[in-house]
Amino acid sequence: MSRAVTADHVLFDECIDAFRRERDDYRTYDKGESYSFLLTPFKISEEWNLRRFQVSPSIEVTLPGAYSAFISKVNNPEWVGTHNPHLFGVALSTIVSAVTLKPCKSTRDDYLCRRTELSEHDIHQLAIIHPVLVAGPGANYSRLSKSKQDQMKEEISNLIDILFSLEYKIYRIVMQSLRLIHLSLITKRDDFGLAYLLIVSAIESVAQKAIKRDKVKRKDADEAAWKEKSNEDPLFQSLLEAYLHSRGKNEYLRERFVKFIEQYAPVENWEQYIVHPMQDMADSIKEINPSHNFENLTGKHWFEKYPDDFTQEEINLILSDVYAHRSCFVHRGEQPPHTDPNPSLNRFFQEVREYDGYNIKEVILPNYELLLGVAKHSIYNWTSEKLNKA
Repeated sequence: MSRAVTADHVLFDECIDAFRRERDDYRTYDKGESYSFLLTPFKISEEWNLRRFQVSPSIEVTLPGAYSAFISKVNNPEWVGTHNPHLFGVALSTIVSAVTLKPCKSTRDDYLCRRTELSEHDIHQLAIIHPVLVAGPGANYSRLSKSKQDQMKEEISNLIDILFSLEYKIYRIVMQSLRLIHLSLITKRDDFGLAYLLIVSAIESVAQKAIKRDKVKRKDADEAAWKEKSNEDPLFQSLLEAYLHSRGKNEYLRERFVKFIEQYAPVENWEQYIVHPMQDMADSIKEINPSHNFENLTGKHWFEKYPDDFTQEEINLILSDVYAHRSCFVHRGEQPPHTDPNPSLNRFFQEVREYDGYNIKEVILPNYELLLGVAKHSIYNWTSEKLNKA
């Protein structure tokens, strides 16, 4: 059961439980019709029937400056009840964000969640929760094509079906990893390094479950000779034991991170996983003018690096560096070396030149959007595998 009063703070464990109850333990006074809210960075044009519940079309609110808000009311399932029904909305916003790879939000309290009709004051109160920049540099493209929205709706429905079919323990693991994707998306504009850390952590959280330590641990080729030498030299034996003890504490998290991506989001699928940054705009234009040529928007530029330009060893090294950059942020607050958070002309990678005196070093960095796509699909593929084995 969640807290009596959530007091404008989210404890995500409560949201996990509210979205899928492990047991029917809510009391009589909790029963009744309730609602929650989904605030998206794009306009939902038609009702989304997600099988277990419905999401209403967006109410668009024009805010000061170049900002708008898009508010959808959610008819909660019956099991949610009237006690803190907004927790269901927080969980739903997490799932929608992780599928659409766009930042979504919900309310942190339930004050408006039992109202069948919203006043103008209510709508503006909701709008300030998630203002979306819709014009100018860095603006969000908020008009998605019908086909794109239909695809999103189907993906969300399928993921929800999977989440309800998983063993409850696995369901919790998946929801926690999706929450990390969600948090990454909603913090990216405020701090790129934190968003980068969270998206790497989303992958790592599942990689630790999927890839056992023994699959990636290394054994030195000279270890047998060291053991033989230690039989004759007590001092060397002490040194060897210290080394083996230290190695035994190594969880090989970086290696498991790379192995997990290699296994569950193989590089040959990245072109399917990672849409071009201008694809939403191209799809919307295509809906109006199907004959328009979009090669200049979404085609490969002569200067771009694509996944098939690298060997698997080079890709693994790039991914290993990703984990290193994440660790630099965790331990030193050092931002990743990316120079552009939104490289619209590079679909997969950006090249950064580092200067060390007279030496110039070129570094290949995966775009944030590449990591997002890899996170989404690797976690989904692992989840599907767990479901099929159940």
